[in-house]
Amino acid sequence: MKQLLSVFVKRLSLALGIATLVIGAGLFARGDGTLIAALFLGYLTALVFVWNQAWRLWRLTFLRQGGKQQMLWGMVLRMLLLFLVLFAAAAISVDVFNVVAIGFLTCYGLSLFLMIHMNLGKK
Repeated sequence: MKQLLSVFVKRLSLALGIATLVIGAGLFARGDGTLIAALFLGYLTALVFVWNQAWRLWRLTFLRQGGKQQMLWGMVLRMLLLFLVLFAAAAISVDVFNVVAIGFLTCYGLSLFLMIHMNLGKK
């Protein structure tokens, strides 16, 4: 598990670094370089999503009962976190909201893609 996780973290870090360069260059080209912090907030929110989901799935392997309840609570907590972060971003400005959403979708999409790709590669 530890080896798989370290490979996943390395690949995700590389992919996020490249995505940050591309998105950050676009933001700086538009003159919105100050929104890079909002991009990192979106990344952080997505990483909390991925960590929470992986942790709950790992915990489910040891539980005999209550798995459905664990997954439902996890989903509720993740949706609440996403709502709070996006609501706070929207309260600041539309541009901040958009960049946070782009950061979240980029990081979460890359994470899911890497997880699926690494699991299919095992076969």
